[in-house]
Amino acid sequence: MTTILDFLLEFIRVDLIIGFGWYSIILFTLLLFSFRNELLKEFDKYACRTIVFLGILYGIVWFLASILNYFIEFDEEQKAQFIRRLTGKYSFGLWLQPLFWLGLTQLLRFQFVRKYLLLRLIICIFFILTFERFVIVYTSFQRDYLPSSWTLYNYGFGVTWWQIVLSALVKIVEFTLLVFVYRYLKNQKSLISNQKSND
Repeated sequence: MTTILDFLLEFIRVDLIIGFGWYSIILFTLLLFSFRNELLKEFDKYACRTIVFLGILYGIVWFLASILNYFIEFDEEQKAQFIRRLTGKYSFGLWLQPLFWLGLTQLLRFQFVRKYLLLRLIICIFFILTFERFVIVYTSFQRDYLPSSWTLYNYGFGVTWWQIVLSALVKIVEFTLLVFVYRYLKNQKSLISNQKSND
Protein backbone atom coordinates (compact mmCIF):
# COMPACT_ATOMS: atom_id res chain seq x y z
CA MET A 1 0.00 0.00 0.00
CA THR A 2 2.74 2.44 0.91
CA THR A 3 4.67 1.67 -2.28
CA ILE A 4 1.57 2.50 -4.32
CA LEU A 5 1.18 5.80 -2.47
CA ASP A 6 4.87 6.59 -2.92
CA PHE A 7 4.60 5.86 -6.65
CA LEU A 8 1.48 8.05 -6.89
CA LEU A 9 3.28 10.87 -5.08
CA GLU A 10 6.24 10.67 -7.44
CA PHE A 11 3.97 10.54 -10.50
CA ILE A 12 1.97 13.57 -9.39
CA ARG A 13 5.09 15.49 -8.38
CA VAL A 14 7.52 14.63 -11.15
CA ASP A 15 5.25 14.14 -14.14
CA LEU A 16 2.07 16.13 -13.61
CA ILE A 17 2.96 19.17 -11.51
CA ILE A 18 6.26 19.77 -13.29
CA GLY A 19 4.42 19.06 -16.55
CA PHE A 20 2.05 21.90 -15.70
CA GLY A 21 5.04 24.18 -15.28
CA TRP A 22 6.36 23.31 -18.73
CA TYR A 23 2.85 23.51 -20.18
CA SER A 24 2.41 27.04 -18.85
CA ILE A 25 5.64 28.21 -20.43
CA ILE A 26 4.57 26.77 -23.81
CA LEU A 27 1.08 28.27 -23.37
CA PHE A 28 2.37 31.78 -22.84
CA THR A 29 4.71 31.42 -25.79
CA LEU A 30 1.75 30.48 -27.99
CA LEU A 31 -0.38 33.30 -26.55
CA LEU A 32 2.33 35.84 -27.39
CA PHE A 33 2.01 34.88 -31.04
CA SER A 34 -1.84 35.05 -30.89
CA PHE A 35 -2.30 31.40 -31.80
CA ARG A 36 -6.04 30.65 -31.32
CA ASN A 37 -6.38 32.63 -28.11
CA GLU A 38 -9.95 31.58 -27.29
CA LEU A 39 -9.25 27.88 -27.62
CA LEU A 40 -6.04 28.14 -25.58
CA LYS A 41 -7.70 30.17 -22.84
CA GLU A 42 -10.54 27.67 -22.57
CA PHE A 43 -8.07 24.79 -22.36
CA ASP A 44 -6.02 26.73 -19.80
CA LYS A 45 -9.09 27.13 -17.61
CA TYR A 46 -9.44 23.35 -17.46
CA ALA A 47 -5.69 22.95 -16.96
CA CYS A 48 -5.76 25.27 -13.94
CA ARG A 49 -8.72 23.42 -12.45
CA THR A 50 -6.86 20.15 -12.99
CA ILE A 51 -3.74 21.40 -11.23
CA VAL A 52 -5.81 22.69 -8.30
CA PHE A 53 -7.28 19.21 -7.84
CA LEU A 54 -3.85 17.63 -8.30
CA GLY A 55 -2.47 19.88 -5.57
CA ILE A 56 -5.20 18.77 -3.17
CA LEU A 57 -4.64 15.13 -4.18
CA TYR A 58 -0.89 15.53 -3.66
CA GLY A 59 -1.43 16.92 -0.15
CA ILE A 60 -3.83 14.12 0.79
CA VAL A 61 -1.62 11.37 -0.62
CA TRP A 62 1.49 12.84 1.06
CA PHE A 63 -0.29 12.95 4.41
CA LEU A 64 -1.64 9.40 4.01
CA ALA A 65 1.75 8.07 2.92
CA SER A 66 3.42 9.67 5.94
CA ILE A 67 0.85 8.26 8.35
CA LEU A 68 0.87 4.78 6.79
CA ASN A 69 4.66 4.67 6.72
CA TYR A 70 4.72 5.61 10.38
CA PHE A 71 2.20 3.01 11.50
CA ILE A 72 2.90 0.15 9.08
CA GLU A 73 6.46 0.32 7.75
CA PHE A 74 8.53 1.80 10.58
CA ASP A 75 9.92 -0.06 13.56
CA GLU A 76 10.28 1.68 16.94
CA GLU A 77 13.64 3.27 16.18
CA GLN A 78 12.45 4.61 12.83
CA LYS A 79 9.30 5.98 14.48
CA ALA A 80 11.40 7.89 17.01
CA GLN A 81 13.61 9.20 14.22
CA PHE A 82 10.57 10.28 12.20
CA ILE A 83 9.14 12.19 15.18
CA ARG A 84 12.49 13.94 15.66
CA ARG A 85 12.49 14.89 11.98
CA LEU A 86 8.94 16.24 12.22
CA THR A 87 9.60 18.36 15.28
CA GLY A 88 13.36 18.95 15.20
CA LYS A 89 15.51 21.88 14.23
CA TYR A 90 15.30 21.17 10.49
CA SER A 91 11.66 20.09 10.38
CA PHE A 92 10.91 22.71 7.75
CA GLY A 93 12.81 20.55 5.23
CA LEU A 94 10.22 17.83 5.61
CA TRP A 95 7.15 20.08 5.57
CA LEU A 96 8.26 22.83 3.19
CA GLN A 97 7.92 21.24 -0.25
CA PRO A 98 4.51 19.53 0.13
CA LEU A 99 2.93 22.56 1.81
CA PHE A 100 4.57 24.89 -0.70
CA TRP A 101 3.16 22.94 -3.65
CA LEU A 102 -0.24 22.68 -2.04
CA GLY A 103 -0.26 26.44 -1.54
CA LEU A 104 1.01 27.23 -5.03
CA THR A 105 -1.56 25.01 -6.70
CA GLN A 106 -4.34 26.60 -4.68
CA LEU A 107 -3.22 30.07 -5.77
CA LEU A 108 -4.31 29.11 -9.26
CA ARG A 109 -7.92 29.21 -8.09
CA PHE A 110 -7.77 33.00 -8.33
CA GLN A 111 -8.33 34.58 -11.73
CA PHE A 112 -5.81 37.29 -10.87
CA VAL A 113 -3.01 34.72 -10.55
CA ARG A 114 -4.09 32.73 -13.62
CA LYS A 115 -4.37 35.79 -15.80
CA TYR A 116 -1.07 37.63 -15.27
CA LEU A 117 1.98 36.32 -17.02
CA LEU A 118 4.57 37.29 -14.43
CA LEU A 119 2.80 35.61 -11.50
CA ARG A 120 2.16 32.49 -13.52
CA LEU A 121 5.77 32.27 -14.69
CA ILE A 122 7.03 32.63 -11.11
CA ILE A 123 4.75 29.79 -10.05
CA CYS A 124 5.96 27.69 -13.00
CA ILE A 125 9.58 28.25 -12.06
CA PHE A 126 8.80 27.07 -8.54
CA PHE A 127 7.09 23.98 -9.98
CA ILE A 128 10.05 23.14 -12.22
CA LEU A 129 12.87 24.09 -9.84
CA THR A 130 11.84 22.36 -6.64
CA PHE A 131 13.42 22.86 -3.23
CA GLU A 132 15.21 19.52 -3.54
CA ARG A 133 16.61 20.36 -6.98
CA PHE A 134 17.72 23.77 -5.77
CA VAL A 135 19.69 22.17 -2.95
CA ILE A 136 21.26 19.66 -5.36
CA VAL A 137 22.27 22.32 -7.88
CA TYR A 138 23.53 24.68 -5.18
CA THR A 139 25.66 22.06 -3.47
CA SER A 140 27.00 20.76 -6.79
CA PHE A 141 28.51 24.18 -7.51
CA GLN A 142 30.14 24.50 -4.10
CA ARG A 143 33.87 23.89 -4.17
CA ASP A 144 33.77 21.84 -0.96
CA TYR A 145 31.27 19.35 -2.37
CA LEU A 146 32.98 18.63 -5.68
CA PRO A 147 34.38 15.12 -6.06
CA SER A 148 38.14 14.90 -6.35
CA SER A 149 37.92 13.88 -10.01
CA TRP A 150 36.14 17.11 -10.96
CA THR A 151 37.67 20.49 -11.41
CA LEU A 152 36.00 23.74 -10.55
CA TYR A 153 35.42 24.48 -14.24
CA ASN A 154 33.77 21.18 -15.17
CA TYR A 155 30.09 21.97 -15.59
CA GLY A 156 29.04 18.69 -17.19
CA PHE A 157 25.81 17.44 -15.65
CA GLY A 158 25.74 14.13 -17.51
CA VAL A 159 22.44 15.12 -19.14
CA THR A 160 22.25 16.34 -22.71
CA TRP A 161 19.91 19.04 -23.99
CA TRP A 162 17.79 16.59 -25.98
CA GLN A 163 17.14 14.50 -22.85
CA ILE A 164 15.85 17.61 -21.08
CA VAL A 165 13.65 18.54 -24.05
CA LEU A 166 12.32 14.99 -24.40
CA SER A 167 11.58 14.80 -20.68
CA ALA A 168 9.74 18.13 -20.79
CA LEU A 169 7.71 17.02 -23.83
CA VAL A 170 6.71 13.74 -22.17
CA LYS A 171 5.58 15.63 -19.07
CA ILE A 172 3.60 18.11 -21.14
CA VAL A 173 1.88 15.28 -23.04
CA GLU A 174 1.02 13.45 -19.80
CA PHE A 175 -0.42 16.58 -18.24
CA THR A 176 -2.33 17.49 -21.41
CA LEU A 177 -3.86 14.02 -21.59
CA LEU A 178 -4.97 14.33 -17.98
CA VAL A 179 -6.59 17.70 -18.76
CA PHE A 180 -8.45 16.14 -21.70
CA VAL A 181 -9.70 13.34 -19.45
CA TYR A 182 -10.80 15.89 -16.83
CA ARG A 183 -12.58 17.97 -19.48
CA TYR A 184 -14.31 14.89 -20.91
CA LEU A 185 -15.50 13.75 -17.48
CA LYS A 186 -16.69 17.26 -16.63
CA ASN A 187 -18.68 17.46 -19.88
CA GLN A 188 -20.18 13.99 -19.30
CA LYS A 189 -21.23 15.00 -15.80
CA SER A 190 -22.96 18.13 -17.09
CA LEU A 191 -24.71 16.10 -19.82
CA ILE A 192 -25.99 13.59 -17.26
CA SER A 193 -27.20 16.34 -14.93
CA ASN A 194 -28.97 18.09 -17.86
CA GLN A 195 -30.71 14.85 -18.85
CA LYS A 196 -31.89 14.30 -15.29
CA SER A 197 -33.23 17.84 -15.04
CA ASN A 198 -35.09 17.43 -18.37
CA ASP A 199 -36.74 14.18 -17.23
